[in-house]
Amino acid sequence: MKVTGTKCYVQIEDDAGNIARFDGEVCFGEFCELADSIEWVRHSGEATDQDRIDLIYQATRYGKDTGTKILFFSSDGQVMFEDELGLKTEVYCSKTDLVIVAVVVVSLLFPALLIAVLDVASLRFTTGFGIVTVLLASPFLAWALQIWRFRITAEGAVVTVRPAAGRTWQFSASDITRVVRKVKMDSGWEMIQKVRFYTKDKRVSLNQTAYLLRHVDAKKITTKK
Repeated sequence: MKVTGTKCYVQIEDDAGNIARFDGEVCFGEFCELADSIEWVRHSGEATDQDRIDLIYQATRYGKDTGTKILFFSSDGQVMFEDELGLKTEVYCSKTDLVIVAVVVVSLLFPALLIAVLDVASLRFTTGFGIVTVLLASPFLAWALQIWRFRITAEGAVVTVRPAAGRTWQFSASDITRVVRKVKMDSGWEMIQKVRFYTKDKRVSLNQTAYLLRHVDAKKITTKK
């Protein structure tokens, strides 16, 4: 199996040498294409719709086995074979934000540590200054914990949530009772700021929501500007 692509199409070559192109794009190593927009470049014999479906299944399974995201979207916006193959989708905080946290925390703690090491102030002042410094740094330390721990993993229709604090829990996409999207307009486009998902007894706030929105009835989604 060989998968290549551009900003305009994705090309799939199977083990038998058949080659097909789909409208789509490759971005940051991820392949996204429209399942119905096939153009056979080479095929042994007359190509059928079943050949298209088989090729999509093979390419999707190949992507899962190799750790490459290869997604085919059907006409209704669903990812083909997502549940059958248990495709994994993950949402987590960018670890690069830890650099910002580290810079802020070090900048706050360094003066207090320097005063304590050099012993240039009274014990009372040093203790008070240290307490204030820790209080100022604590929100950033909490943010660092969230960046490090928070992760949502979706495999098929099962979603696993690992919060910044507390136990990991699971729910099915069908358990979602409502979704509230908060957006803002930017140059005529809706930009998602935050999305909150509600189940019967839990709620989750995200800013990346493509997987869950695909699995929720549109009637359950409310948009706020």
